[in-house]
Amino acid sequence: MSRGRWVVRSEWDTLLLNRFQRPLNVWSDHPAIDLPIAGAVVGAHAWIVYGEHVGNVIHWTNQGQRLALYAAGGTVMALIAGFAGTAIAQYGSSSGPVVTALRSAHGKAIRRNWLNITKWLLVSTILCLAAMAIDGEKSPRGSEWVFETALALSIAKFVRLLFLFGLIMSSVDSEVNTPKNGQKAATAAPSRRGTSRSQRSQ
Repeated sequence: MSRGRWVVRSEWDTLLLNRFQRPLNVWSDHPAIDLPIAGAVVGAHAWIVYGEHVGNVIHWTNQGQRLALYAAGGTVMALIAGFAGTAIAQYGSSSGPVVTALRSAHGKAIRRNWLNITKWLLVSTILCLAAMAIDGEKSPRGSEWVFETALALSIAKFVRLLFLFGLIMSSVDSEVNTPKNGQKAATAAPSRRGTSRSQRSQ
């Protein structure tokens, strides 16, 4: 009974994987897709705010709270950019056969993703500074939408960064878990010697 359930679940997972494989490939190969996604999220929130007159949380805060929020957001985005640099260093220091094959097959796409992530995280940090500059004492003067745009962009790029980092870590782990030919020969040699000695003793 459990075996049948496992077979059904495996077929279902394969069906889901085949169905979502192409959109995932398009998303991973085209980092510019994050821009319309972030714009759609901000646009939907703006429609709720101005259409339903609810949900404008940042507008309800005072200037001190807004400036602190913008500064904290810019700091977090800069830290994410630093995390991207760590992932790039991990990718550059790996030189195993799996990572080499990954570079030869998808090197251009990976490089394009890294550059896009770093660039737009920098743009998001600058947008946070711009929001702090245009904010007024009596009203945000649109600074909340500038910050929300930066926040949506940084979240989209962070998701892409996690995807790439997981891809690289899985490649490195596969190299560690796969023994090399030299290691196989070294482990097999003692067993053969032990067998020959036992045969001689007999």
